[in-house]
Amino acid sequence: MKNRKNETNKPERERNRLDPLIGSACIAASLTALYFAIYICTAGFSMPSLTLFSLVVIAACVLPVVFRKKLEIKLGRAFRPLTVTLTVLVGIFLASLVAFWVYIGLDASKDADDYAVEVSSTPDDRETVIVVFGCRTYGYNPSKSLRLRLEEAKKLLGAMPDALCVVSGGQGDNETVPEAEAMRAWLEENGISPDRLIVEPDSHTTSENIRYTKELLDKLGLSDARIIGVSTAFHLPRIETLSRLYGLPMELCAAPSANFAQHYSSMVREYFSYVKMLFADIIFGRT
Repeated sequence: MKNRKNETNKPERERNRLDPLIGSACIAASLTALYFAIYICTAGFSMPSLTLFSLVVIAACVLPVVFRKKLEIKLGRAFRPLTVTLTVLVGIFLASLVAFWVYIGLDASKDADDYAVEVSSTPDDRETVIVVFGCRTYGYNPSKSLRLRLEEAKKLLGAMPDALCVVSGGQGDNETVPEAEAMRAWLEENGISPDRLIVEPDSHTTSENIRYTKELLDKLGLSDARIIGVSTAFHLPRIETLSRLYGLPMELCAAPSANFAQHYSSMVREYFSYVKMLFADIIFGRT
């Protein structure tokens, strides 16, 4: 009789033992779903592939929580090890996100004002080349993010009157002109002499920005010049890694993000850009 009672209570004890695991799984799934939901709210469909991926991740996180009891019955003994595995994987992903945001947030790159102070106090006689990394344009009109980069570049060019400037960026699928041409036009309209501008209109990735710029500078005999890369702050740590990898080490100049929404959505994309960099540029060689 006692053994039968213990057998009757066994499923209940098993469910109680699962509760902390299920709670952890629900928290991890909810945080992941929230992370990508905020991305969709801030970015919309500006990058359809990542938005679709975010929707899939949200569904994959939410549906198992909603239908947990049905899944528990359906999977039987496989439910616990599967839940443990998925919870660990999602936990690793969330930990990597925290590490990534902290890593980017701790970057202490200088801005154009810092360089201006440096130039006035300790002049540098080396040939200087400023490289502006492109992003979205609307015809010849730069997006707000790109305009902020160009404004930093303009300040640098004002503080360093002998410096040259490479504008680097090709034509995206939704763009009517290469980003480099739009940047060149903006800088000329804002008082920068055309003689100081070098156009690199073929690159479509940060890796190509650096590689094609290096080829241009080598052809112009500027391979030993001091290079200062200008981009939005979150982009700079990846630029630093790739520039060293491809033999064009550069100092960095940070432009601010346009607003919180732009910063958040860009950080989500940047995380996956690091994953791509790890495989395409570091593990499987320089493509």
